[in-house]
Amino acid sequence: MKIALEASVGKEELLHFLCEWDHNYSSSLKKIDLFNPLLTSQWTQAQKTYFARLFYHVRGHFHDFLWFLGNHASSKLIKDIILTNIAEEFNSSAKSHEQMYIDFASSHGADLTEEIIENKTHLPFIQEYNKGHLRWLAHHSEEERFAAFSAYERLDNVDYKYLAELASSLNTPRKGLLFFKVHLNAQHFSTTERNLSTIWKENSSYVKDSFTFIGEHQLKMWQTLSDTIFQYIEK
Repeated sequence: MKIALEASVGKEELLHFLCEWDHNYSSSLKKIDLFNPLLTSQWTQAQKTYFARLFYHVRGHFHDFLWFLGNHASSKLIKDIILTNIAEEFNSSAKSHEQMYIDFASSHGADLTEEIIENKTHLPFIQEYNKGHLRWLAHHSEEERFAAFSAYERLDNVDYKYLAELASSLNTPRKGLLFFKVHLNAQHFSTTERNLSTIWKENSSYVKDSFTFIGEHQLKMWQTLSDTIFQYIEK
C-alpha cells in the first residue's frame, strides 16, 4: 500500500513539473515575434522562402540526435522507442514527414533539392543548435539523455501549435499545411512517459535538469531564428 501511494505521489509530482514546464515555455514562446501571426503575416515572399530554408535545418537534423541516443542506449526498450520514432517519421506507405515538409517549402518557393545536400542555409547558429544537443548528450548519463529526448518530444505538443499558426499566417495552401497538422497530433512524448516516470522516481533532478536544458536551448534558437528572418533582406 505504501509503495503504491509513493508511486502515485511521484506521478503527481512529475505531472505538476511537466505542466509548469509547459506553461513557462509557452509563455516565453509568446514573447518571440516569430510566433506573432500579426507580424509574420507581413513577411515578404523572400522572407517566407528564407524561413522555409532555415527551418528545414532546425527540424531536419534530429536524426543525429536519435542516432546518438540509440547507439549509446543499453536497453532494448529505449532502442525500440527510438526505432518507433524513426518509423513514424517514414509514415508507412504514406508520404514521409520529410516529404510533407518539402511540400510546405515548395509552396513558398523554396526548392530544397540541393539544400538537403549542400546545406547552404544551415547557418552557424543552427549548426550550433544541432551540435549543442549532441554535445550535451555526450556529457551526460543515459538516464539524462533519455530525459532530454523525452523533453524534446514533449516540445512538439507546444511548438507545433504556434508553428501551425505561423504557417497559416503565411497563407500556406492546404497541402503545405499537412506537415504541421500531422505534428499537432503527434504522440511521441507518450512513448517516453513510462521510462521517464522511472527516472523521475530514481532521481528527479535528472529530469529537471534535462528539461531545463532542452527548453532553454530551444528558446534561444527560436529567438535567433526570429531575429534572422525579420532582419532578412533579399540580396
